[in-house]
Amino acid sequence: MFANTAQNAYRKTNVETADTASLVLMCYDATIRDLQQAQEYHASRQMKAAYERIRHGQDVITELMIGLDFDRGGEIAVNLSRIYNYLLRELIGINSNKPLDTYNGLITILSELREAWQEVKRKYDRGELHLGDLEGDEGRARSVTA
Repeated sequence: MFANTAQNAYRKTNVETADTASLVLMCYDATIRDLQQAQEYHASRQMKAAYERIRHGQDVITELMIGLDFDRGGEIAVNLSRIYNYLLRELIGINSNKPLDTYNGLITILSELREAWQEVKRKYDRGELHLGDLEGDEGRARSVTA
């Protein structure tokens, strides 16, 4: 139990002190992991466990969507919103009769988005990109949902 409490405290600290790009990467990592696990559960017909992982993935994607700034993000925010909506629709539609390769397409989309954000983070870390008002005074995201 102590190890679990320590791990949760460590995760919370990582989230609370992360810059914006790192938070987005954490969200993609969590969702990709959720879908990989859901696919494994689905393959072994453990549908309750699969649905729990799918639900968590939906929650994370919803948080990403809520965090979009359409005023400053313009066309990129609109396109991300469309992608996130597509992902959510697909996840809602997954049931025991869907083919397992449905997950692969969703994981591929999320992996490509993650790669793009990884490049944003690299540029941010090198000082080539500023995330402006998303950052607080200490370079951390202003608002975080853990």
